[in-house]
Amino acid sequence: MADASTRQLVESITGAWRTRAIYESVRSGLIDNLGSVPRSAAEVAASAELDADTSRRVLRALAVLGLCEQVSADAFVATELGARLRAGTPGSLRGMAMLWGDRIWNSLETMGETLRTGMPGWGNGDFGALHADPAESDVFNRAMAEQSGPIARAVAWSCDFSGYGSVMDVGGGYGAVLIEILRAYPALKGLVYDLEPIAEGARRYLAEAGVGDRADFLGGDFFHEVPAGMDCIVLKYVLHDWSDADSERILASCRAALQPGATLILLERILPERVSAADEPVVRTDLVMMPINGKERTLEEFQRLLRASGFVAGEAKPLVDGCWVIESRAV
Repeated sequence: MADASTRQLVESITGAWRTRAIYESVRSGLIDNLGSVPRSAAEVAASAELDADTSRRVLRALAVLGLCEQVSADAFVATELGARLRAGTPGSLRGMAMLWGDRIWNSLETMGETLRTGMPGWGNGDFGALHADPAESDVFNRAMAEQSGPIARAVAWSCDFSGYGSVMDVGGGYGAVLIEILRAYPALKGLVYDLEPIAEGARRYLAEAGVGDRADFLGGDFFHEVPAGMDCIVLKYVLHDWSDADSERILASCRAALQPGATLILLERILPERVSAADEPVVRTDLVMMPINGKERTLEEFQRLLRASGFVAGEAKPLVDGCWVIESRAV
C-alpha cells in the first residue's frame, strides 16, 4: 500500500482529470441536465445531445467529486455543490470552470517556453484580443466576478468608505468589487474603468446587481490614463497580471488621477518570503500568471512599486481567500 506522501504526489500528478471533467460537463450541458429528480445516464445524455455511454462515465467521475450522486446503477441526481456549476445559481462558479478548462488550460501549455526563455509564452496580458470575442470575454469577466464576491464583501466592511463621495474600480471588469462597496454604502457613487469592448456586458451586470443608478462604466486604457475626479481608486487583482514596469505605469496613471492625500486600495495576494504548503493558492496563481508575464509579489515588492509611483503604502491586512488589502495615500 502506498504511503500518504506517495498518494499525495499521485494526486498532484493526476489532478488534471478533475479540471477537464468539470469543464466538459459544463461546456457540454451535461451538468445542466441533472436536477433534483434522479435521471438515467441515457436520459441526461439525450437531453444534452451526447453519447449515453461516455456520459455515464463522466457522471460517475462527477459523483466521485461530489458534484452529483449516483443513486442506483444507472441513475444520477444533482448535488447542491454541482448546482453551483449552473448559470444563475447563487454562488455559481460556472465561469471559473469554463475559464480554467479552456483559457488557463491552454496558457499553461506554454509554461515550458516561459521557463526556458523568461518570456511570456501566451502573450503579454493581451486582454484586447480576449475581449474581441464577446462569448469568451463574457466567460472571463463572469469568472472574475464569481471569484471576487467574498473579497468584495470583505473589503466593503473592512475599509471605511464613509468619507468618500465616489469610488472607481480600475480594471474592474464587470464591477463585482464596486457592487459590494455600493451596497454597503448607499450614498456612494461609483465608476468601473476598463476596456471599451466589455462596456455592454459590464453595464448589464451592474444593472442586474441593482446598482445601475449609482454606477456606470467608462471605457479606456489604464496604461495611458485613468479618469480624474474620484475620491478613491480600487485595484483588485490587476497588478498580478503585469510585469513590474507595466505595474508602475498603471500605478502612475492612478496617481495622476488622484489629488494628494486621496486613497488607493490595492487588493492582491501576497507571497511570503518563504513559502509552505499553506501557500498553495498564491503559488498556484503565480504560475498561472507566468505565461502572460504577470506575477504574484511579496509585501516588500508591492511597497516598492507603490513608493516608485507616488504613494505611501499603509499596513497590509488579510481579508479572505488569501487576499490582502494595502490602503495607500497619494503624495
